[in-house]
Amino acid sequence: MPNDHSDDEAAPRGLHEQILAKEKYTFSRLNYELRRADGRWDKHERNLFRRPDACVILPYDPGRGRLLLTRQFRLGAYMNDSTPGLLEACAGTLDPGEAPDACIRREAMEEMGLKVGELRFLFEAFVSPAASTEKLYFYVAPYGPEARVADGGGMEEEGEEIEIVETVFADTLREAEAGAIRDSKTLTLLYWLKTSGLMG
Repeated sequence: MPNDHSDDEAAPRGLHEQILAKEKYTFSRLNYELRRADGRWDKHERNLFRRPDACVILPYDPGRGRLLLTRQFRLGAYMNDSTPGLLEACAGTLDPGEAPDACIRREAMEEMGLKVGELRFLFEAFVSPAASTEKLYFYVAPYGPEARVADGGGMEEEGEEIEIVETVFADTLREAEAGAIRDSKTLTLLYWLKTSGLMG
């Protein structure tokens, strides 16, 4: 049934957060109550991972029909089904006080050696809102071979070893449809680009 609650009525009450672990990011247990449509209050207990917001970019070359992607080891994917390396769009976490557009330009240079020119912001979305605070800012940008001005590969001091992969757009779409691309942010941008008309 439709929820006619106002924002105030939909807000939790008695919110209490207990920090379970705090290293680079924070992992907490929260207790609160939510009001149901019939007016009753239900008790809830959830775990929450507090992460900074992040940004992602899919560079595309309309003249050559190419995309620029990355491949790297991702622990979560490996622990789920032993995926050895994930093909994905370049992404990174915002530093404190950093604007999303500045972040994605920095990440594109660090990971792909790509100097981003024209940048198009698409939308923002929560990554896993039931369990994490992280919000992701999505971008696309045209590029050409001349924009690859450095080696990229990520920051060695942060344990990164990133392979830069230039792919054919049509081939990448076929791989996605066959289930070979399994990163959600990358699939979101890939199918956006497919419907945009930017790749002819």
